[in-house]
Amino acid sequence: MLNRQLVFSLVLLFAAGFLVWLIVKDYPQKVEVARQLEDIENKISVLKKEEERQKGLIEYLNSESYLEKQARLRLNLKKEGEEVVFVYQKDEADKASESFEDVENSVLSKLRELLKIFLFKRD
Repeated sequence: MLNRQLVFSLVLLFAAGFLVWLIVKDYPQKVEVARQLEDIENKISVLKKEEERQKGLIEYLNSESYLEKQARLRLNLKKEGEEVVFVYQKDEADKASESFEDVENSVLSKLRELLKIFLFKRD
């Protein structure tokens, strides 16, 4: 009788150990799958936000106000009774050439004055 209980206990112990081994063996894989699932869910939420942004952009690009704005800019159209004002900005090249001309004019005027002094003031 003692022999049967010992054999039964050993079989139960072996079965419990085997079940624990199966659970522990797959645990790292389950953790990795859970992490990947979380990453995928985050990507899905980011893509849904991007999709909403894109839908809003499409609605704006198809709106009457956007089309009117583009017609004004690209085709130089205007509404009736509206006046158009153009504002031009000077380029950096224009600014540089103007400053060079200013320096050149300044040097030339000083040379003229020196020549006048030397040529016409002979005592």
